[in-house]
Order: sequence, then C-alpha cells, then structure tokens
Amino acid sequence: MIKRILLRSIFTLLFGAFISFSFGIYSSKASEKHGHEKEHEHEKEHEQEKRQLDSHEHGVSTLKIAIEGRDLNMELESPANDIVGFEHAPENKNQRDTIQKALSQLKNMKGIFLTPSNAECMIMNVSGEFEVEKNHAGFHIIWKIRCNNPENIKTLTTSFFKLFPKAEEIEVEVISSSGQKAIEWENNEKSIRLP
Repeated sequence: MIKRILLRSIFTLLFGAFISFSFGIYSSKASEKHGHEKEHEHEKEHEQEKRQLDSHEHGVSTLKIAIEGRDLNMELESPANDIVGFEHAPENKNQRDTIQKALSQLKNMKGIFLTPSNAECMIMNVSGEFEVEKNHAGFHIIWKIRCNNPENIKTLTTSFFKLFPKAEEIEVEVISSSGQKAIEWENNEKSIRLP
C-alpha cells in the first residue's frame, strides 16, 4: 500500500512537472540561478499540495490527458463520495461491493471516456484502485490507449456523469502536439473539444 502511494506520488509529481514545463511556468533561466532554486522547490511543493487538495474537492474530479504519437494516456482522480457516496474505508460487505462495482465500471475495457471512432483507439491497459488517506478516499484510474489515427482525436465523450450523478465537474488538463489546454467539463456536457 505504501509502495503504491509512493509510486503514485512520484508519478503525479513527474506528470505535474511535465505539465508545468509544457505550460512554460518555469523558465530555464530561473532554474540556472542558484538563488532561485529553493524558491522554485517551494513553489513546486505548494503546487503539489494544491493538486492533492483539488483532487479531493467534493463534486470535482481531475482528468489528465497526454497524447504523444499513437499513445493516449489518461489519469482520473475522483473523490469517493462522488462515486460511491462515502469517503472512508469500507465498513461492511455492502460498501466493499459498492467499491468493487464502481471499479468495474471505471475500468471497463469499452471505456467511459470515448474518442471519435475514426481515431481507431483501443484500450491497451487499465489500472485502478480505491485509495484511503487520512480524512478522505478516492478512486485513481489510469488508461493506456493506442490509436491508429491520433490526429482525429478532436473530441472526448463520456458516460462518467451518467454513471456517477453526484459528480459535478471534471477538471481536465490536456497535453498534445497540438498544444495544451485546461478545460472545466461540467456534468451537463456529454463531450469536450480537445486542442
């Protein structure tokens, strides 16, 4: 469990650093100056804390999307309350069954986030887990997808809000060769436009 949390934290930190670099938040000149290195480390710590708090805001999930070549990778973090109606370790069989049902829905190989059919994408791997931390719990799902025509990934459609009606919004961060974009995906929208 600790190893998974550590690996997830490292992945999130690396993904966040990649996003920060891609958006041009940190300039190479600033990192060359010795006097600013500690300041940048402090800023990174605050960004990491903010990401952790944001990912557990009730009603709000985060979806990170990276498209590189034919690979489409997505990472979803959702507060447990939005998915199963409680935000703690399961206390009985009914709650354990509810978590397993939600994981099955989220990890469905048909996908809950769909690309246009002309992109010819196929889910290669899905991993997911229910994670419990101090005062909150959540779902963490990662999709690895291969697309024959990634240039046709112009939109993303979802059944997420239909499956989990307590979810109000998904904060989406997209990085692709076409650019970067932050999108607020509201629960009344079936699809979003990608860069």
